[in-house]
Amino acid sequence: MHRHASALILIHWLTALVVVVAYLASGDPTKASHALSGQIHVASGLVVFLLVLIRLPLRLIVGVPAGEPAPRWQQRLARAAHSTLYGLLLAVPLTGWAELADKTSQFALFAWTLPLPDAQMIWVRALGAAHTVLGDALIWLAGLHAGAALAHHYLLRDGTLARMLPGRGWRTLFPPKT
Repeated sequence: MHRHASALILIHWLTALVVVVAYLASGDPTKASHALSGQIHVASGLVVFLLVLIRLPLRLIVGVPAGEPAPRWQQRLARAAHSTLYGLLLAVPLTGWAELADKTSQFALFAWTLPLPDAQMIWVRALGAAHTVLGDALIWLAGLHAGAALAHHYLLRDGTLARMLPGRGWRTLFPPKT
């Protein structure tokens, strides 16, 4: 079994954690009743975006191990799911930025004024309107991704999940196939 590079594993799990935090903190960040959760939601979105901007070139530099042997339809489905996840990990923060601009003319993120696009531009409104739907799609697809990894591990008994687990301690919770 060939594992992913440690840096990619770290970024993968950090991204997963920050996506969950962003989802749990979702709400209207421009409302006073959501001030703290709004700050957390917007900051999480920025962190997700930055992690993906680091992860994509890093994947090209360090490479990824070949997938486990699988039927062609599974390989194609896995490629499509990963490509869609990466697209959503970029699109959801960008649409969130646009939605924020549509709701307020200025937003301070932990005392830093976040530059916002011009909400009068039609593309800003269109992107902003897609944020919630794309965010929900990201959560659903990430859940399916996790479910597929668990199915590979427990039903197919291959090394798909183990290749992305962070360390030896985690791998003992998910022992290799017997």
